[in-house]
Amino acid sequence: MIEIKGFDMYRDGGTIKITTNEGIFCFDGRLGSTTKGRLYYGYPMDDDMRHQQGFFHGRCWNRGALGKLIENSEELEYKIIKSLKSYKNDFYQTPIDHLVKSKAHLLRDDIIEDILN
Repeated sequence: MIEIKGFDMYRDGGTIKITTNEGIFCFDGRLGSTTKGRLYYGYPMDDDMRHQQGFFHGRCWNRGALGKLIENSEELEYKIIKSLKSYKNDFYQTPIDHLVKSKAHLLRDDIIEDILN
């Protein structure tokens, strides 16, 4: 089971950052994004941004999957949303509840069977 360790929001239009025991994930909420609501490893970046972020003081370092869209993310989203249902945060509780409600379709029994099979 995924353990939620932190919840935060960016000021880019609504990207949500969720820190878990399995890594940092973001639901894209950037203004003008074509992948709004999709799940990323870390902060969502397009390929150009990822390439530019890979250079630090003239030296290239590996960003790995950071900032990359997670394809076929339904199972991971299901695990995150299920864990968020019991996660409490006084400051961010309203956005958490809104995210869980907006992704509630992932928690339906018939959808869960499709995701897990």
